[in-house]
Amino acid sequence: MAKKKILILIASGLLSMTSFSIISEATTVSSTKLQTSASQSTEQSQIEETSESTAVSESFAVKETDTSDLSETAASIDDLPQSGKIVKRSAAPFAADLPQDPNIIPIDKVFQNPIGNSTSILEDGKLLQLNPAQKSQKGAIWSKKPISLLSDFTFKSYLYLGDQRGSAGDGMTFTLTNDPRMENDATQVIGSSGMGIGAYSTKSGEPYIRNGLSIEFDTYKNQGSSDRMDREISGDNSGHGHVAFVTPKENNNNYDNEHTGVTVAPTYLSDGTWRMLTVHWNAGTKQLSYDLEGIGSSSHEVTDLNAKFGGTTVYWGFTSSTGGKYQENALAMTQIPSSVKSTAELSVNDTGFETEAEANKEDIVTLKNTLHIDNDLKSHRDFADEHQPQMSINLPSELAYEQGSLKIDGIQASDKDIIVAGTRITLDLTDYLVLEKDMVIELKTKLQDSTPEKRLAMNFEYLENGALLQKSNEIAVKIAKPKEKSITVFYQDAATNQEVAPSKQLTGKIGDHYKETPPAVAGFVFKNDSGNAEGTFSETTQDIYFYFRSGELYFMEAPKQIVFGSRKISTTALVKFGTATEGLRIMDERATNKWQVQLKQTQPLTDGTVVMPDVLSFVTDSQSDTISDAAITISEGDQKGETDLSGLLDAGQQRGIKITVPVEYQRLGTFKGALSWTLTDVPGN
Repeated sequence: MAKKKILILIASGLLSMTSFSIISEATTVSSTKLQTSASQSTEQSQIEETSESTAVSESFAVKETDTSDLSETAASIDDLPQSGKIVKRSAAPFAADLPQDPNIIPIDKVFQNPIGNSTSILEDGKLLQLNPAQKSQKGAIWSKKPISLLSDFTFKSYLYLGDQRGSAGDGMTFTLTNDPRMENDATQVIGSSGMGIGAYSTKSGEPYIRNGLSIEFDTYKNQGSSDRMDREISGDNSGHGHVAFVTPKENNNNYDNEHTGVTVAPTYLSDGTWRMLTVHWNAGTKQLSYDLEGIGSSSHEVTDLNAKFGGTTVYWGFTSSTGGKYQENALAMTQIPSSVKSTAELSVNDTGFETEAEANKEDIVTLKNTLHIDNDLKSHRDFADEHQPQMSINLPSELAYEQGSLKIDGIQASDKDIIVAGTRITLDLTDYLVLEKDMVIELKTKLQDSTPEKRLAMNFEYLENGALLQKSNEIAVKIAKPKEKSITVFYQDAATNQEVAPSKQLTGKIGDHYKETPPAVAGFVFKNDSGNAEGTFSETTQDIYFYFRSGELYFMEAPKQIVFGSRKISTTALVKFGTATEGLRIMDERATNKWQVQLKQTQPLTDGTVVMPDVLSFVTDSQSDTISDAAITISEGDQKGETDLSGLLDAGQQRGIKITVPVEYQRLGTFKGALSWTLTDVPGN
């Protein structure tokens, strides 16, 4: 401990008084039996301590935005701009509740106005009712835009054919047509009722759809003499119904050669069941195929597109009819025919792309949409101007869009082309459109939720003129079960790296908070830690280290000076208790051993000429000992931690250091001396 001498001259030679001042020093002596250093140098009793105790207008082709109606803009596909919106009819009550499938898409902007007296779009555009369960109904509905037969396409929809079982009639069709009347008088593009199912001619002179090919879902077998079209379907003896390809023509009411690719239903087609229908066109093989869930599948080759359709583009749609017998005919579509392929994938924290992946809160989830648009137009700008293409995705609320992360083929999209409305992100593709090859759109999101095993599903949506044209496959983020991370907490001697206490394992869930504090270790004092004693569990959380130093025995405080003040020279002995300028406190951080506090005089009181020997004594409540150059023990014990001995130096209670000056030593001047305090380690038995 550092020495600090303080001299205070109290008396003046002009006065008839004597001043006494004693300078003291404190020393800690360590036993050689301690594991720390064998001894400590003598130090002055000065103790110094320092306490150390973080929007958009409704025209998506316009480059300017108007945020006044942002809350109503692009919030859903239905809110996107449109032209020639289909008229929704007031339909008869329908029995077909929608299937519980989030992939069902609204199709009210896809079709022209329906033809006939029966067709309606219901349930916010998600249910196409071709006719209610009533007699003498006939209807048709056609896409607004034709599609190219030079590219593959797929149609997927739930199909409902009522619940009339053996009393059902007549059915519905999925039909491709290049009827020349579509351009100027589309309301005429409908066939005959009854056996014609709204597509065929039941006799010469009756209406039919020209340049077409139908897949019929026929629930009534027409096998009479005047309605003989189904006589060739010999397998349907139970009246279950059938699926087949039929070419509408001037007269389809023939005994044979009307059907190909026939599948006879193993059960009633009209049995109250929603069935998934998949229709696929393979441009390479020129084959149209169907697959009706639970019923069967087949295909039909079109050897000459021009002979069949009069060209390479067709409109697609549906027809239906009822007669004396009836059924409800309805569809709920999940994918509509288009020349667009839309594939979705996602990646978590820049790992590989897949369709479903696990993620944790705060993970970055990159969403990727690969678009491939086939079109006969040579000019991208012509296509963009005519079709107004857009990409849109409605993010789950648990995924937050990372502003500025949307890129097309690696190039950041301009803010003017991005509409963010709530959780829906819509991109105007006009300036980025690429035809006849893949176009990759990526955006980053951050997962905000930690609910274990919650599944967040979404699709990219491709729109033209505000109408949903293609929906990508579903992609999903599944919030991972909380992973656990185990770390070790070590307690080590800072000097030797040896353990001072057994280490322990600390295990917690990823994302959970932890906080560790150093324990009390006998004989050691906490010094510092590895800097990660508090934090959040993650995959990279490191082990925790608490560092300790060996416990020490030392003075926390000792008097620097004992002051007796000034006294007049007297004819009797002068007696006074000195006042200590500081207290007397010790600290024992060791695990074992006792200690002693000793006091001795290292310099007698003197004014430089006269020396006063044996005038000091140490007084307690029970005894008084002369202070000389031989050390006296004033206190001893084995208390650990802080021990305050300041009460031994209470002049007011006549305890502590007393001076007794005989008459013969009294003279004018200032007398000074020195004391030494020693703290000594006493080995245990």
